[in-house]
Amino acid sequence: MRIAEIFGLKWTDLLFGEGLIAVRAKLKGGKVRYVPMPPELTREFKQFRTTVGEERIFPREPAAKRERQRVDKSFETILTMAEIEDFRFHDLRHTFASWHMMNGGDIYDLAKILGHSSLKMTQRYAKLGKNHIARTGNTAREMWKLMEGEGGAETETGS
Repeated sequence: MRIAEIFGLKWTDLLFGEGLIAVRAKLKGGKVRYVPMPPELTREFKQFRTTVGEERIFPREPAAKRERQRVDKSFETILTMAEIEDFRFHDLRHTFASWHMMNGGDIYDLAKILGHSSLKMTQRYAKLGKNHIARTGNTAREMWKLMEGEGGAETETGS
């Protein structure tokens, strides 16, 4: 999710029974998209207590000058502690996209999850590393062996 979408989340956007998050922030034409909410995230959300009178999950701090001030500072602090340079919060979307595809995800599903209207944009996000591309060669090799095995089995049985 984009950082603005995260900060726009309301408790009513969490569809616990379906394991989904309804993303409404900044979508054209009032459209809603859904992103998966894994059980680990569900447990984290359920541990939160809603603030009386606050419908947003991540309400702004009263003294904050900007809506994202709290996460910007926290994220920068974590990066500094981990000695990570030249990394933005938005880079996490690109990382998710690549990992999704490297773990057998479907590009069409990924486009829906990321909220992209074109596959071209999704392809820009889901950059695959050379090691992953090399592994796909291994998968093709295994598939070829299976097909050869099927052909060989037909010959042996006389089919």
